[in-house]
Amino acid sequence: MPKPASSDSVRSIPSSDASEFNPEANDEGPEKKRRRVSVPRRQKDRLALLDAPSLDIEEAAGFVHRPHGANYHDVKDIAALQGALLDWFDGIREKRGMPWRKRFDPGFSMDEKGQRAYEIWVSEVMLQQTQVATVIAYWQRWIQKWPTIADLADSNIEEVNAAWRGLGYYRRARSLLAGAKTVMGDPKYKGRLPNDPETLEKEIEGVGRYTAGAICSMAYGVHTPVVDGNIHRLLTRVLALHAVQTAPQTIRFLWTAATELIQRLPSEGGRPGVAGDWNQALMELGNQVCKSVTPECGLCPLQAACKAYAELKISHAGHTASSSPCTLCTPITSVGNADRIPSVAVFPMRKEKKTSRVEHEVVSVVEWRGDDGARRWLFVKRPEKGLLAGLFEPFTVPVSDPLTPSARLEKATEALSLALAATDADLSQLIISRRDIGSIPHVFSHINMTYHILHLSLSSSSIPSTKSGIWLDEAAVESANVGTGVKKVWAEVYGSWGSFDPTFKQVKAAKRAKKEASVEGKILKKLMMPVMPSRANT
Repeated sequence: MPKPASSDSVRSIPSSDASEFNPEANDEGPEKKRRRVSVPRRQKDRLALLDAPSLDIEEAAGFVHRPHGANYHDVKDIAALQGALLDWFDGIREKRGMPWRKRFDPGFSMDEKGQRAYEIWVSEVMLQQTQVATVIAYWQRWIQKWPTIADLADSNIEEVNAAWRGLGYYRRARSLLAGAKTVMGDPKYKGRLPNDPETLEKEIEGVGRYTAGAICSMAYGVHTPVVDGNIHRLLTRVLALHAVQTAPQTIRFLWTAATELIQRLPSEGGRPGVAGDWNQALMELGNQVCKSVTPECGLCPLQAACKAYAELKISHAGHTASSSPCTLCTPITSVGNADRIPSVAVFPMRKEKKTSRVEHEVVSVVEWRGDDGARRWLFVKRPEKGLLAGLFEPFTVPVSDPLTPSARLEKATEALSLALAATDADLSQLIISRRDIGSIPHVFSHINMTYHILHLSLSSSSIPSTKSGIWLDEAAVESANVGTGVKKVWAEVYGSWGSFDPTFKQVKAAKRAKKEASVEGKILKKLMMPVMPSRANT
């Protein structure tokens, strides 16, 4: 069987690191309740106009007049404030209590730095599409269970998925396990992650350019840049870059800018680990201050260098095209005053939403009852690659459209006959009840799924053999690695995950069916007739 809500506490990262810019996640994320955020009325008006997909550009007031050349986006003004940003970071370094955030120690041996690299690697992978507050507890349990990369390499996918349960996007857990086995399986790595970002990205599964840069700069002190979702937003604002976020030239420009800033950092002599601190400072500034919807410009140590802030205050940003024209920026729709941007939040340029594909699956919760009262449930393990890889699910059949309840039942029983190596006649002898539970939606990052749920009860003296599944008892069902969608399906049948009794709705339906049972060939059904009002006395 086959989103996380956008949040400033969720780290989104580019390339093979599960990009915010090119979201192609293969897994589902944990369900989250959306929290209402209070936004001032004036800002709501601005954002509503910026977000309105139906706004016809030709009907708008026009564009903000902002002529500028390519040199307008130079990073020299940011470089002049690098010390101020690093000082700011020193003051908030411990604010969020992240246990993997430790000061760089140049006296560490390579093995000690390698241990830090492992701890940072685990944290960075967990932080992809997951909030920091959630990750802290998972990271602590993970490190307690697998203190070193060697311990992780000795594990297996079932143990890793079990430890990951609740975080979603299970391919991240598989990548950690595969990477650990790669490191420990080849003596050239000397039992630690490579300290060269290009090697790390090329040879360790699931590590993209961002993660490689984060590990090498923070654990090994290598001067290498990072660009995650927070830094992407921060740099586009400070440099006033209004360009298509996913365009290759935009991504190249931002990585080039981040590289130049790393190269302009002060020497290691005065500040050990300065590259790692700088990268973390940029991420924290984007997360804590330069937020996506409600940026707090008054708290920003880079405000004096921020071109977006300048354009908010000064007509035409006080700049003219004095060099070759900028080929990256696209026009910004004006709001009321064509000479100024309406908000720094116009940067980065708004992304076009991709349409999620629509899919349907018939999910059969198949329950077997033995003559002795034993109960088992049929589960199937998904393939090791692709959507929800390696997780367990009830018997599931993809369908091209919703189908009618009778057609869904026919599809399910046909597939179940093949799975149990039974003829239709044999299966009909086993099935003692068929129940159409209904349909529920389940949203993945790229799929709008609808599960059409059936509950099939089988009975026989022995468990039917199966070619493509496994029969699980109550304890095994509860401990199985399953996705959020399976738990939602299970709740529709039994009330909640971990429950094995019919829901109240089913009990009520069963009682009603019993009352309507036939007696001597007749259907007994109590009909309530309307009571006629008595005539009022005159």
